[in-house]
Amino acid sequence: MDIHTRFRSDRGFPSKDVETCIRDALDEQLGALAVLRPRAPSACEPEIDSLVVVEIICAIEEILGVSLPPTFVPRGGYDDVEACVTDLLVEARAVWGALVKEKEHHDR
Repeated sequence: MDIHTRFRSDRGFPSKDVETCIRDALDEQLGALAVLRPRAPSACEPEIDSLVVVEIICAIEEILGVSLPPTFVPRGGYDDVEACVTDLLVEARAVWGALVKEKEHHDR
């Protein structure tokens, strides 16, 4: 198993880089949504819908060089930015850790 990333797996999960990636992607996606949907969202709409989350996941996959499972996308999206950032960081760290362990096992 090979992790194609600019980060070294022996240095641990690059939390700050991934968080910056998530926040930058959120800013970009939410800015585009504001242009496409200038009205205020209704109370039943999430602040960050699942399509935006898919775009963010693609950005995370690109920076980490790994494929993230489709279960990363919560039904309906997220109610706020911090919940999105926290959840995606936790999920990405878990996948990263599993892949690093698998790589170490195969390297033996």
